Amino acid sequence: MNFENYTLVFCNGDPPHGERLRNLVRDPARIVCADGGAQKALAAGYSPDLIVGDLDSLDAGSGLSDGVEIVRVPGQDNTDFEKTLDVMLARGMDHFLVTAFSGGRIDQTLANIQIAFEYAARCMIALADNHFVLFPVTGTFESEFPVGSTVSIISMTDESVVSASGLAYGLNESVLPKGGHAVSNKSIKESISVTVHKGGILLMVNDV
Repeated sequence: MNFENYTLVFCNGDPPHGERLRNLVRDPARIVCADGGAQKALAAGYSPDLIVGDLDSLDAGSGLSDGVEIVRVPGQDNTDFEKTLDVMLARGMDHFLVTAFSGGRIDQTLANIQIAFEYAARCMIALADNHFVLFPVTGTFESEFPVGSTVSIISMTDESVVSASGLAYGLNESVLPKGGHAVSNKSIKESISVTVHKGGILLMVNDV
């Protein structure tokens, strides 16, 4: 899948190591960081264009370029990730590849995944770690991946009704309760299609 026209977003977790991230997106449209995610971007070799958050985790002396824009959004009613998504959407950005969303604290990892799902109806959003790319899906998702990729589906709502093709075990309006899953499926074609007739899912693909 091509993420070259996506905004690359750094949260304050652990970004993918080595060339993993550059293999996904070598020339991001822009680089936006949620507060302390700026340090994670710099450590990974990326120079932030925009930093958003309450700035309680930002190290202003960490080597940021003079041209970086910093937007302070105070308040504890939402996370820095939510603040960052709100600012980007208000500015017309709507394609995001989110990294450093996981690692360390499991509570923050789960919260970031849930937030991405809640925003998925308003933008194209994907989350990348060392092994998987996660796609929140509430409608129809179609893309190309290497044959043999591991594909897992987890329901994010009380009941999801899902159809999928291009997989070793296809789904035909299959009902998945919240937390219900169809894990460790395999792609048997380069193109896979997933349609969520009701509810919403998290589609997880490795080897992208």
